[in-house]
Amino acid sequence: MSLIKYFAALLPARRTLHVHLAPQSLLAVVRHGGRIVEGGALHIAFANPAGQWQAPLAALRALLAQPDCAYASDTLAAAGNDAHCAAPAHAADRMPLAAPAAEYGVAVRAALAEHSPLHVSLSGRWCQMLVAPWSDALLSERGAAHLLEMQLAAVYGDAARGWTVKGDDAPYGQPRLVCGITTGLLDALHALAAEHGTRCAAIEPLASTVCASLAANRPDAIAIIEPWRITMAALAKGRISAVQSQPCSPAWHAELALAWQRWSLRAPELAAVTDVAVIDLSGQPAGLAAAHLPALFWLAASPFGGGAGLPPAARARTGPGGKLPLSIVPAAKTSGGAKEAA
Repeated sequence: MSLIKYFAALLPARRTLHVHLAPQSLLAVVRHGGRIVEGGALHIAFANPAGQWQAPLAALRALLAQPDCAYASDTLAAAGNDAHCAAPAHAADRMPLAAPAAEYGVAVRAALAEHSPLHVSLSGRWCQMLVAPWSDALLSERGAAHLLEMQLAAVYGDAARGWTVKGDDAPYGQPRLVCGITTGLLDALHALAAEHGTRCAAIEPLASTVCASLAANRPDAIAIIEPWRITMAALAKGRISAVQSQPCSPAWHAELALAWQRWSLRAPELAAVTDVAVIDLSGQPAGLAAAHLPALFWLAASPFGGGAGLPPAARARTGPGGKLPLSIVPAAKTSGGAKEAA
């Protein structure tokens, strides 16, 4: 252990505010020493059939603007129209959330009121990843930027040329994890944080957040279940060494084993994997998911608390004009288990 890590371990753990933006929900937790504090989980659901990133950004704007009162904009239309994705300038156009909402997420609201820096994770819908092979071009900043952009464009098409691309700091000669994020979303997040007197301490893929939360368990691989999407990643020495994302249906537990098998056929090195942690943000009850998981897979705790994946469609109430307001969902207590995220 280095001296820096040794002395850092002696310091008191700090509270950190983590926010996850998903197509139909915003999840916020306050963590202390790797665990969610009491009253430190807040889950907000909204309608966003088109899956545009402007909708969760509007939810975050509403929460930052009124962290103590939690007003929801009634301009989050079900159609997900861009013109309806900005919070109104005057409170008269805001709809208060359900009365019990104020009782939940006390620590989150306090952190927001104190302008704590935001640690933001993004859904795989707006954050694309791949593992790029090593090249000497990675030794220069300009060469690395061009190479990684070309790697993403080869997989995701010309749209990737407008993304902000970052690679991890893998050792010399090793493959590098590459992440491409819509530049407009990154700029909007930084501008929104500055507008409310705070900053984004980190913006990362959901997979990175999950890996950090499972560091103590050290699984061989992870499978992240989002609505209509499975993201599988193999881990090596705490790093993502391979990644695969594909569509899925609500019956994802019946598709997971086959998806893994097909990926393993294309990547023979996955044959050594004996332990896959599943993080379910699909909205299905945890007991149902755990009961239907095939061998090799086990259900891990969500880094955003129990109930983090509750589907918004079942809870959102229609407001004036047929528009769907935000709705706060209390976070269920995380059930313990032999392999629970730290």
